[in-house]
Amino acid sequence: MNEAKESLRSIEQKYKLFQQQQFTFVAALEHCRENAHDKIKPITSIEQVQSYTEHYCTNSTDRRILLMFLDICTELSRLCQRFETLHPGTPITNSFLDKCKTFVSQSNDLSSLRAKYPHDVVNHLSCDEARNHYGGVVSLIPIILDLMKEWIAHSEKLPRKALQHGAT
Repeated sequence: MNEAKESLRSIEQKYKLFQQQQFTFVAALEHCRENAHDKIKPITSIEQVQSYTEHYCTNSTDRRILLMFLDICTELSRLCQRFETLHPGTPITNSFLDKCKTFVSQSNDLSSLRAKYPHDVVNHLSCDEARNHYGGVVSLIPIILDLMKEWIAHSEKLPRKALQHGAT
């Protein structure tokens, strides 16, 4: 469990750095959308960000921030897999984990996803951007981090026997 908590802390540190560069991230997505002649549809999935990075990203700053986002998503996905091996779960912890796995799925539709208070990532976007284009993709990581923290909090309340059973 301690390794999982340390991994989550490490991801949170990377996210803090990423969060400081949110405007760069949104600008990179905007540049890619322009290059793809795809200005109407919102960013709907991790898969779409991956595709933009591979096919429509034309400068190193944009590539760096898009790859940072994709790297954090990959690490979150791996951590979900690690959580599954720690213990068999309860209905509550399984619910958190199922949501995490759905959200980090490459093709999951993020367009309606919005981070709520205390996260202000969506507030940094213009109304049009928040409602129509980037609200889901900028909300993804903070929502998953919250779910993982909840998973850890509930898992730590489980009897030791349940935790040891999952580790064997």
